[in-house]
Amino acid sequence: MTSKEILFEEAQAADAEALIDFMNQVAGETDYLVMDDQGFQPSLEATRKILATSQEAEDQLCLLARLDDTIIGLINVRTQSPYRISHIGDIFMALRKDYWGYGIGRILLEEVITWAQEMGHLKRLELTVQVRNERAVRLYQSCGFDIEGIKKRGARTDEGEWLDLYYMGRLIE
Repeated sequence: MTSKEILFEEAQAADAEALIDFMNQVAGETDYLVMDDQGFQPSLEATRKILATSQEAEDQLCLLARLDDTIIGLINVRTQSPYRISHIGDIFMALRKDYWGYGIGRILLEEVITWAQEMGHLKRLELTVQVRNERAVRLYQSCGFDIEGIKKRGARTDEGEWLDLYYMGRLIE
């Protein structure tokens, strides 16, 4: 069996094109994400700006998992600027389907939790996940996230089937 090294690193503005390709690929592999056949909407220039801003902001993070030169996973943490909610990091995570079940999502999530603890500004991480995405729910729970509520009809499939979402959160001490 051949082993390969996966590199985890913060996204750079130069990663914009590869990130768009990655997002469009994962959008076609699963309906657990909110993207549809329209794909990833931001332009190349807008994506570059988003990544540059993320890299400069100490309270935001876009972390990539790479195998060779290919992005296979991503976790993104965004904050909002109003002071009253600026302590909350909103998480988005995606992984190429070929790499589900290998612990890569766990590594990405644990890296974000460690980063948030060390950074000190964020006091809460939160996300939404489809109730039917049991694998992801178990992962989040095993990393200390609690189900805090249900958003009824929070999403729908391409066929129009209504899907409920869990609101999940984790406090950062």
